[in-house]
Amino acid sequence: MTRRRKTWGWVIAILLFAFMLFINVPMILTAINSFRPTNSILLQSVDLLPSDATFDNYATASSKGGYWDFFRNSIVIALVTTAITLVATGFAGYSLSRYRTKINAGFSSALMAFQLFPIILAVVPLFVLFSKFNMMSTPMPVTILYIVMSLPFCTWMFKGFFDSIPRELEEAARIDGCSSFRAMISVVLPLAGPGAAAVAIFAFLQAYNEYMVASAFLQNPSSYTISVGLRAFMQQYQTDWGPIFATSVLAALPPLILFLLLQKWMIKGMAAGAVKG
Repeated sequence: MTRRRKTWGWVIAILLFAFMLFINVPMILTAINSFRPTNSILLQSVDLLPSDATFDNYATASSKGGYWDFFRNSIVIALVTTAITLVATGFAGYSLSRYRTKINAGFSSALMAFQLFPIILAVVPLFVLFSKFNMMSTPMPVTILYIVMSLPFCTWMFKGFFDSIPRELEEAARIDGCSSFRAMISVVLPLAGPGAAAVAIFAFLQAYNEYMVASAFLQNPSSYTISVGLRAFMQQYQTDWGPIFATSVLAALPPLILFLLLQKWMIKGMAAGAVKG
């Protein structure tokens, strides 16, 4: 029986590994082609590993097209969006979780309705509004919209994590002399680490990868994000596929690093076993 379980465990592991490779084929091919010369890519070589691997694509991507400016803009916008979203949705999620009132119930329904609203329907009026305030030459419009787009879902995420944290912990803190605000900051928020990590990754990825809003509201090339900047790079170098693959690989590094840094918070149940009967 034990040998059979081990055999099935290896079979499942191999199948999961094969499935992981299958769904990541586009990323793997992008990384491999980033080391191929453009001529080798256009010839559609059947070799999996390039025989004439080169780092020239990365050098070209770094020296042309203003890529590092796009990279800096994307990082700054995504970090600002993530920080503001974490603070705002943390307090909102806690309020919805701990204070069950009719106002909060209506607010929860409004959040769900807003989440279903397609942002494309508001692009034209928002464009006119931001133009009147002379904000179209700055990254401010996209930053505001990314925060607004992240608030509904991230609030619900935080609410779910706060619901899983026992209220007895806060009651014990109040008995020891903590105020409600101090109990939330000192007791509840540290236990909501996995929720904060999930919210941070969601808000960062949405702001970092979004294209439609950025292409509509970023009018100044100096404020382009990576998603918009890559479009301009491809239009300027339509046949130079090597640098395009290289820029795509570089653009994928920040989300990957963020996930590696926060993954332990996402998989660790910090509230588990906090209250023992």
